Amino acid sequence: MHNHRPTDRLEYFSDAVLAIAATLLATELPKPETETGLLQAIGKEWPSYAAFAASFLFICIAWSNHHNMFIYLRQTDQYLLILNILFLMFVTLQSFTTGLLARHVGKPDERTAALIYHGTLVLMTLFYNCLWWYAIKKGELLEKDTDKRLIRLLTKEYAVAPALHLAGLIICLWSVPFSIIPVLLLYVYFALPRLSEQRVKKGKFN
Repeated sequence: MHNHRPTDRLEYFSDAVLAIAATLLATELPKPETETGLLQAIGKEWPSYAAFAASFLFICIAWSNHHNMFIYLRQTDQYLLILNILFLMFVTLQSFTTGLLARHVGKPDERTAALIYHGTLVLMTLFYNCLWWYAIKKGELLEKDTDKRLIRLLTKEYAVAPALHLAGLIICLWSVPFSIIPVLLLYVYFALPRLSEQRVKKGKFN
């Protein structure tokens, strides 16, 4: 019985899902129709355009980190496939939840929309971490001779995301605008090269 299941097809499928999700974002942008004052009409739709930019960057950063994670994985199993599907589902939901929040800025249901937005982010990052936790628990899924110190450091770094998104969810109960700050911090943090990888290369483990 052949049990070796390389990650290639999982990665191809994930890349395709995320690429389609990012591409379709532009089709949802409002296209004002007016004979005069086009710039003003576009300006009034700024929440939708801001939501597009945020969603596109979010999906690209999610793709980048998903790609970086699978550098350390050499094979999959059925449970890893399921966790990956759940992760992808919540990533692709971000275009909906971000647009929902954009359409309710300054309206009575702004906080409800923000709670949905932050809630899906918490679940997405939890499933991302579950992917990693499951892989390191099932040692045979990891690349051989992966540095254990690097695994521990990456595990700590990945855990930052659900923690900060949970903070955003809690802050949202008090202030919706301030609840976006943890999200922006994560955008910057996860867009940069992994600090743990740099530390291991330099031999700094403490």
